[in-house]
Amino acid sequence: MHGAIPTEQTAAQRSVGGNSDRNPAARAAGADRRPLSSEIASELRDALRRRQKELPARWLAAVDATTLREGTGALPVHARDAVERELGLALLQTQRPDARPRGIVCIRPSASSANVALADALCMRGSVASVAAVELDSRLAVEMLDRVASRGVRELSSALACDCTVELPLPDDFPRPRVYLCLGNVLGSSTAVGAVRLLRVLRTTMSPSDSIVLGLDAVAADPAPAVPDDDHDAAAARHLQALGLINATVGGGFDLSRFEYRTTFDTENIRVETHLVARRAIDVTLPGVCDVRFRKGESIRTSVSCRFDRNRVTAMMAGVGLALREWTEDSDRRFVVALSSPAV
Repeated sequence: MHGAIPTEQTAAQRSVGGNSDRNPAARAAGADRRPLSSEIASELRDALRRRQKELPARWLAAVDATTLREGTGALPVHARDAVERELGLALLQTQRPDARPRGIVCIRPSASSANVALADALCMRGSVASVAAVELDSRLAVEMLDRVASRGVRELSSALACDCTVELPLPDDFPRPRVYLCLGNVLGSSTAVGAVRLLRVLRTTMSPSDSIVLGLDAVAADPAPAVPDDDHDAAAARHLQALGLINATVGGGFDLSRFEYRTTFDTENIRVETHLVARRAIDVTLPGVCDVRFRKGESIRTSVSCRFDRNRVTAMMAGVGLALREWTEDSDRRFVVALSSPAV
């Protein structure tokens, strides 16, 4: 999404407006089916025509928003949620004990429940005036704002729907100093280029007194950790539901029974990838978007989860004007909480 969805002020919060053409889940729930916005249709078309077909991240976000709204399940849990919460709270206490932020910016807080704990800890310091919850999906942003914003600051807080690798349209009056929470390996949820773009966008909205707390999957983690059957089945259902949402939005297309969910590890790019793999050759027609042909064994890459080491993160930050101030690993060296701020 290359622009914030128009917002309107409510009594409780500045909420994301309901522009259904730019919200696939909202459109799918409507009684009438209208063409996708040219922006979303073009994004989906481009992703499906790449050599490695991809699913734009907004579709999984829309699935999560539907799950929360309908109460049919819970958000996927990051494997190191508890560790991230413990490390993050310790970092705030030891590295920023005297910090009194007036604004908190949560980047895709649905990725980790640690956002709630860290936002609460900062709000308890008594200085926070506003919280922003930033998600790819408008309804998910509103849902997450309800979770991360303490009652005392909700009326001045913002739910924003945007792609933070492109822009972060915070309100002009959003207060400083700010703490940005980028937890649950959100930095690793896109390619290396996307990660650098995200850091660059954050930097453009920061002043010297601002800081970023990041939660990152570490390179030392097992390449392919065992996944319990129940977790695998839930993940498979979630990713297949994204294709079902595309069907509901555009009117037909994917036969879900012809795709199988798989997880792989890309050793060259040091990342976990999830794929929906065609069980046999299939032609898919997406009205108003494109026609797509799958060979047997060809896949749609539905997500990535990159892993990081200190040198890589330091270099990425230096390239966009940020400096790494703290790097704390858990005892298993599987997860890291890092602190960054502008280099000048």
